[in-house]
Amino acid sequence: MPRRLAPALAAVALVAAPSTALAKDLRGRFGAGFNTSFGQVNALSMRWGVPTPDPAINVQTELDLGFASYQDTDSALFMGGRVLYGIVAEDNMNLYVGGGAGYIGYAGEGLVRIQPAASVDFFLFGLENLAFNANWGLNLDAGRATGMSTTASLGAGMHYFF
Repeated sequence: MPRRLAPALAAVALVAAPSTALAKDLRGRFGAGFNTSFGQVNALSMRWGVPTPDPAINVQTELDLGFASYQDTDSALFMGGRVLYGIVAEDNMNLYVGGGAGYIGYAGEGLVRIQPAASVDFFLFGLENLAFNANWGLNLDAGRATGMSTTASLGAGMHYFF
């Protein structure tokens, strides 16, 4: 009987006494990863948490660079950056609003993209430095094919913060 009872008691102890989960303070930290929500191609991404005097103010700057070049297909290039301002900080999650601008080149054509957007970073328990990103917003494109569209890229970004 005690063998059957031990796993149940362990589960009750884990639920009754959870570890402390705090909002992520990323001020002054550097993150590296990838992001697919801003450009047309998967992009390598670097983030930096701007140091601020108040821990409640969380500002992230991001630079993205991505390209695709395969034989018998059109090449693609994306270069750009964003600034994100934290508006909600919860246990293991930060919600940002912000905007960015970048250049997209595809099949010999180029356009400039401006993107007001929102972004959320999720931090799983035990992986405190690994952020999974979800982004959504509005693409405003100017170039030969000028236009506007909404965008969503859920679960398509990840950054590891040092």
